[in-house]
Amino acid sequence: MSLVSIYTNKNIISDKIEELRNMNFDSTATSSYVMSKCLLGQYDMMRSVLNKNMLKKRHFDPELKGPELLNSLYQHIYSHNYIALQDEIYEIHDAVKKLNNKLDICTEEPLMELLLVIEEYIDAFHFILEYTALLEEHYMLSLAAEESIIVENLNYYYTEDNTFAKNVKEMLKNEGSHIISYLLDDNLLLGNIDKTDADYLDEMARVNRDFIRSCNFKDWKNYPDDYYSKFKFGELFELNRKLYIPVITGLSEYINVIGYLIDINFNPNNLKDVMTVIYGLYMAKREENIRRQNNDPRYTGKKEGEIVGIKVS
Repeated sequence: MSLVSIYTNKNIISDKIEELRNMNFDSTATSSYVMSKCLLGQYDMMRSVLNKNMLKKRHFDPELKGPELLNSLYQHIYSHNYIALQDEIYEIHDAVKKLNNKLDICTEEPLMELLLVIEEYIDAFHFILEYTALLEEHYMLSLAAEESIIVENLNYYYTEDNTFAKNVKEMLKNEGSHIISYLLDDNLLLGNIDKTDADYLDEMARVNRDFIRSCNFKDWKNYPDDYYSKFKFGELFELNRKLYIPVITGLSEYINVIGYLIDINFNPNNLKDVMTVIYGLYMAKREENIRRQNNDPRYTGKKEGEIVGIKVS
C-alpha cells in the first residue's frame, strides 16, 4: 500500500493546477495538453532514471541484434509493466476497501483514506502512460536500421539525449491529442453514474490482460522476427487507449477531495476539471517518484535517505 504523498505535496499540486488554469484553454485543448505533457514527463523520467536501472538488470547475449534483440527486450519490458499495473489495480481495490471500512465506523470525512484511493489511481495512470511511451519507443525502434540495434547501442536508444529521443517525444506529443480524440469521439469518458470502483478496476484488469496477451511475452514460445507489424502496433495502441477510460473516469469520482484540499471547486462531470486535477496529481507524483529513485532507501537500497508520505492504517 502506498504512502499518501498527495497531502505532503499538496503545494506542488496546487501550483501545477494554477499553472494550467492560467492558460485558459477550452476542455479539449486542456485535455490534450495534459495528456501530452504527462506522456512527455513519463518518457523523460524513463530515460533519465528508470531505463538506466532497467538496463543494469538486463543481460543479453552480445550476438543478439535487430528484431531478435528487440523482441527479447520487450518481452521483459511489457511483462514488467503489466505486473506493475496489475499490482496497482489491487492497490486501488485495497484502498477502496479501507475507505469503505472507515465510512462504516466514522461520520467524519475520512480524508486520508480518500487521498489514498486517489494516490493509487494516479499510480495506475503512471503505468498506463508508460505503456504508451513504450509503444511509441518500440515502434520507432522497429523502424531503425536493423544493424544499429545491438547490445552496445542500447544506451543510445534508452537513456541518452539525442535525435532518437526527440523523435519519440514528438510522437508522444501527438499521441496525447490522439488519445483524447479517441475517447471523446466515442463519448467514453465520465457520466457512467451506475459504475463503481469495482467496475473500473475490472475493466482495467481485463484490458491489461488483453494487452499482455497480444505481446510476445512467453519465453517458451518462438515468435517470428516480424511479429510486431504495423497491425500489431495498431492493436496494442488501441488497447492502451482503452486503459485510459477506467482510470480517468474512476479518478473523476474523487476530484472534489482535491478541491477541498487546495480550496478550489471542481466538477467531476467536467472533463476540463478532471484533466486539470490529473495534471496536478501526476506532475506532483512524478517529482516524488524521481526523488524516491534518488533519495528513498526503499528504492535506492541504501540506509540513508528520506521516506516521504503518510501511512494510512
